[in-house]
Amino acid sequence: MNEKESIIKGMNNYIRRIERCEKTYEEILDSIPEYYNEKIYKITDRNLFSKTILNFVTALNQENAEGDLMKIYDVAVHMKTKALIIANKGATLYSLTEKYETPHLVRHIGLCVYMPGIGMEYANAGIVGNIYDKGIVLRTESACTPSFLFGSQRCNCHYQWKNIRELSATFNKIKTPDIENGDDFERWVQEQYKYDNGKHIYQNEGKLGFVMLHIDSQNGMGSGYTENEFVFNLAERASIRHRGEYTSEQTYKTTMYGGFTTIGLKGDPRSENNNVGYKITPVILDYLGSNKKVIMLTNNPLKIMQMENFGYEIIRVKSIGAVNVAGSTEATQRGTEFNHMDINGELTSFKEDYDRIKEEINEIISKDFFKK
Repeated sequence: MNEKESIIKGMNNYIRRIERCEKTYEEILDSIPEYYNEKIYKITDRNLFSKTILNFVTALNQENAEGDLMKIYDVAVHMKTKALIIANKGATLYSLTEKYETPHLVRHIGLCVYMPGIGMEYANAGIVGNIYDKGIVLRTESACTPSFLFGSQRCNCHYQWKNIRELSATFNKIKTPDIENGDDFERWVQEQYKYDNGKHIYQNEGKLGFVMLHIDSQNGMGSGYTENEFVFNLAERASIRHRGEYTSEQTYKTTMYGGFTTIGLKGDPRSENNNVGYKITPVILDYLGSNKKVIMLTNNPLKIMQMENFGYEIIRVKSIGAVNVAGSTEATQRGTEFNHMDINGELTSFKEDYDRIKEEINEIISKDFFKK
C-alpha cells in the first residue's frame, strides 16, 4: 500500500467511525428512561458502554484491555443539553504551586464532551478540597498556547491560571508526611481522595473547595466553532485558527478582534449559536455534582450568564492575574472589543491581584454566603 492509498484508507475508516458514533449516540439516547429526571444519566449497560468507548474518542477495545474499562471511565449524558460525556474517574496528584511552592492535592479528571451545536470539546478539571458540602471557587480558562508554552506577556491568561492554582493551594495547604519511600508516599497520595458514587471525596479538612477547568478545545476564545457543523476535534481546529489570528494581527496591523475578522471569524466564536461555547462549564459542574454556590473568578459576563442559566448562584470576583506594559494593549481590547468587565490595560502585579482576590474570598466567606 502506497502513501496515497494509506491516507485514503485512513479517511474511509474515519468516515465509518463517524457513522458508528451516530448510531451509538442514538442508541444511548434511546436507552434513557422516558421519565428520567436527574441531571446526569450514566451508562451502566456494559455492551453500550463498550460500544461508546470503542467508537468515540477513546477508541479502546475492552477485549484488548487487561483491566475493566468501566472502572476507569464514565460514559454519561447531560440531560439538559443532551451532551455526551466521556471522562476518566480521576487520579490524585501531589502538587506544588509555581510561585510559592505550596503543597496541596489535586484531583485530576479529563473530559471529552460531545456538545450539541458545537462539537467535541476537551477539558481538564482540577478539584482541590471539598466541592460538595460548601460552595466552591471556580476558574474556567480557555487554552492559550502562547502564554502557557512560551511565556507570552501579551495576555494575562497564564497569570490568571497561576492565580487560581495559588489560591486553591492557599486555602487547602497540606502538611507533607515524613515518608522517605516513594512507593509509600504514592500510596499516601492515592488515599487522600476517595471515588464514591461519582463523587471525589476529599479525606482532609480544607477551608474551601476549588474547581479549575482548563478548556483545551477553546484555544483563542473557542475559535474552532463553525456554524452548522459538528466539529469532531475542536482542539486542533481552534489551535491552528488561533495561530492564524495572531499572525493576521501582526500582518495587517489590526486589533485582537480584527485578527479574528481578518481570517473570517467573528470575535469570540463561543458567543455564537446562543452562547453555545459557554455551556461546557456548567455541563461539567453538573457532571461533577459540585455545590451550586459559586465564587466565580472571571471578567466575562457571558460566562456568568450561562452559569446562572443552569441554576448556579454566582458571586463574581474579578480576575486579572497580572498585566504589564507588554500586555496592556490586549487587556484594553478585552474590555473595549469583547466587553469584559474591569479590565482596561491598567498595570497590575501578580502579588497585588493574588492578595486582592484572597482578601475578597475571605470577606465573602465571613458574610456566610455559603450558609444561606
